[in-house]
Amino acid sequence: MKKEVRVTKEEVKKGLNRVGLKEEDVVLVHSSLSSFGYVEGGPDTIIDALLETVGKKGTVVMPTFTWDSFHDKERVVFDLVNTSVKSEVGIIPETFRKRKEARRSLHICHSVAAIGPHSEDVMGEGVSGFGKGSTFEQLYKLDAWNLFLGVGFNSCTALHAVEEFMQVPYRYYRDFRNCFVILPDGTKIPSKSVEYLRKDGYENDFQKMEKIFIEHNVLHTCKIGEAKIINVKIRDIFDITKRYLEKDIGFLLTAESKKLLKKEFE
Repeated sequence: MKKEVRVTKEEVKKGLNRVGLKEEDVVLVHSSLSSFGYVEGGPDTIIDALLETVGKKGTVVMPTFTWDSFHDKERVVFDLVNTSVKSEVGIIPETFRKRKEARRSLHICHSVAAIGPHSEDVMGEGVSGFGKGSTFEQLYKLDAWNLFLGVGFNSCTALHAVEEFMQVPYRYYRDFRNCFVILPDGTKIPSKSVEYLRKDGYENDFQKMEKIFIEHNVLHTCKIGEAKIINVKIRDIFDITKRYLEKDIGFLLTAESKKLLKKEFE
């Protein structure tokens, strides 16, 4: 019988240092707690390790997405305090957003939570999920890292920012004009969010980008417990991927979706 892998906070911090994370950094974190094995202290251990690694001058950002629940609904109410994200992005972001010092942004499908001095900067305007004025534009400006803890590039939502910048033809905008956001003080405000949705029949293949980023020598990797850890600058994700989309606007699609795109625009 295989021995259970146990992971401590110090082991997590050592791994984060190995992939280049340091004091004063800004980092967006995608995560899977179960990928590590058994983490002593659970999700709080991962969160504490991240916060201690970047220090008081650094900022940790986590997705608190509600896309699965809201993107195709006409009338929804997004409650910043009470709308859970555990089923969509996992227990680490769910635990993180509940910390008293965390701030959560207003985008109805792609909100984030943040702790640190750049929290206000990364909130975005609550309008675009990935385009101008969004959290992801701010992360680019701040030269933030994108850290993957036990998950791969299929979780790399920063790639949507490239799609929106390039205005890929397989996506379209929808608004949430009949929807509302409830602020932490209980105030209910109309949602200003828009979402850049894929057309029916199209699917992304983001995992292919890992090999490309390896070839460009921009990935920092290690292992913590059973989890593969990847760290890469968001600027590298955006700038490299943009060059591929400039040559092939359907590059981030699956092979079948690329055929559909070609057929649609013949």
